[in-house]
Amino acid sequence: MKFEVIRQHLGDRMYMPGDEREISEADAAALVKNGVLKASRKKAEPAPQNKMEQAPANKAERSTKAKGR
Repeated sequence: MKFEVIRQHLGDRMYMPGDEREISEADAAALVKNGVLKASRKKAEPAPQNKMEQAPANKAERSTKAKGR
């Protein structure tokens, strides 16, 4: 889950106020309680769309024979 940094602190790197930090809710519980982090209100990114189409109907099938043998 993403949290917004309220107070500067050292985690896996130095976080400054206004930064966004991704951390599990269990690990963030003490930081939220102490006023270091708050839950981010930003909208989650939408799931990526699958842009790949089905294989064309006229595509040749793969041969199981090795070439040149």
